[in-house]
Amino acid sequence: MFRGLRLSGWMALAVFATVGGTMVATDSAFAVLDADKLTIGGEVRERYEFRTNDTFNRGGSTSPAAGAAGLPQSQKGNDSYASQRIRVSVAYDLTPDVKFFAQLQDARTFGSECQGGAGGASTGAQCVSNTNANNTGVDLHQGYLQVNNILVSGLSLKAGRQEIKYGDHRLFGDFGWSQVGNSFDAVKISQATKLVDVDVFWARIVDNAATTFQGAGPGNNILFPAGCGGAQPGTGIACNQSANNQDIYGAYVTIKPVQNWTIEPYWFLLQDTRNMVAGAAPVVVANNTIATAQASDQTRNFLGGRINGKQAGLDFTYEGNYQFGSIMDTCSRSSAGVNCGTAAGVAGVPGQVTGSRGDHINASQHAARIGYTFDAVPMKPRLGFEFDYASGDKCANGTANGDNNACGGSKGTYNGADNLYPTNHFHYGYMDLMSWRNMVNYQIKFDVKPSPVSKLQFDWNIMRLANTADNWYRAGQAAYFVSKATNQEASLGSELDIQYWHTFKEKFKFELGYGHFFAGAYLTKSAAGDNSTFSGTQGSASNGFGNASQVIDQNWGYVMGSILF
Repeated sequence: MFRGLRLSGWMALAVFATVGGTMVATDSAFAVLDADKLTIGGEVRERYEFRTNDTFNRGGSTSPAAGAAGLPQSQKGNDSYASQRIRVSVAYDLTPDVKFFAQLQDARTFGSECQGGAGGASTGAQCVSNTNANNTGVDLHQGYLQVNNILVSGLSLKAGRQEIKYGDHRLFGDFGWSQVGNSFDAVKISQATKLVDVDVFWARIVDNAATTFQGAGPGNNILFPAGCGGAQPGTGIACNQSANNQDIYGAYVTIKPVQNWTIEPYWFLLQDTRNMVAGAAPVVVANNTIATAQASDQTRNFLGGRINGKQAGLDFTYEGNYQFGSIMDTCSRSSAGVNCGTAAGVAGVPGQVTGSRGDHINASQHAARIGYTFDAVPMKPRLGFEFDYASGDKCANGTANGDNNACGGSKGTYNGADNLYPTNHFHYGYMDLMSWRNMVNYQIKFDVKPSPVSKLQFDWNIMRLANTADNWYRAGQAAYFVSKATNQEASLGSELDIQYWHTFKEKFKFELGYGHFFAGAYLTKSAAGDNSTFSGTQGSASNGFGNASQVIDQNWGYVMGSILF
């Protein structure tokens, strides 16, 4: 990072003109640039990853014959790729209490310029001459205006595109491992004092008028169209710019009773007014069901808190929340297809209550971590233990025994927990095979610091399902394997991770990691040829395994280097 007179005047003007120059050039109040108030920062990060047997040797939707040879390598989920992230940020202190910040980002996978290029470019010469062919290149990662000490000392306002992260990033995180990362279009008001900090914020995740209606029709290429002019494409629902959006509201309090300890109560509200059903009968919107992460047509409250602290060599953290509200049930959880919710004004089918969302939300999440660092021992070893839990839903894949009263209903209960917008990568195994949804995870951590700028860490995770009838959800929160409604096997497997970090010359960070996942009974009992009883009642619904011997463990590894300036 460069600040003030360390930055040449010409370079300062060039960068500022690129990112924030429009504001400076059009307002005489900002016509003079003071280099002392300008900060330039950036990052260049390169990473190579490989993964073998991402499907655990699964062969698509059809199981190979029992005892058959392994599948071709292309069907085993073997993959390797290189990717990069480049960020350039500009901050300018307009006054001591008014700050402008913008951060441009380019994140891409090597060779991606030939994917979906204009004119179907496929040759080498055409690929290297394409520019941002896949529309995933340069983007505004952050861009906001911050005003401090409004009316009273410590009261601030931040408005614009920004990162939102709290606690251990379990519900809100910047997802720094991703080359893209998380950022939000939000407004946040904060009050900081010596004993208590308070954040109140609102973020719009999906604006239906901006994403759906601007892309086609008369409103195309208009930033703020005056009207939608018709129905939502493919749904028959009239355009309503004040509805059909997804918003998140939050209040996060940090209480500092004693040194090194905090108590952090919070409340979040996920409000989604997009219709999951439309027409004369319930129709599921594409790729969106009750089990989808941040599913449409729901009001979900998160009431919880976090306790975090350290005393001598002991460290402890607990976070938990209770989730409640209502969510649309589109009959996906009832084998008879009745007794579920329906959109307001839609007639529905026998047993439905018009205008009822169908299900009450009753879910919870818990995470407890404790560790001890032996500061007096060479390399300061730390031994830690962690337990994680998130509730699942017994009817996520229909009724197990034909008991329709147990699933759905106009006053049914949905027990699936939602993970919101987290950084899951460093919590439940570095291989990203688990999210904070329908899970039980036991973890042992051990790390040493060979030098003040390096760390070697070993993690062992034992992963299980909280509810065997619900799915296995990967770190990205999508279903990795869909469970059978009759499944009774909870053991997914275990994961061993080895990580090494080292910082050179303060600015260059090097990382190296390897992970191995040992497949558990949930996968082996999914095999069609292993045991007729297991294949009929347990494990995954879409297994594709011929027999248990064909289930192969998964491997993952990476090497990454970052330069910060």
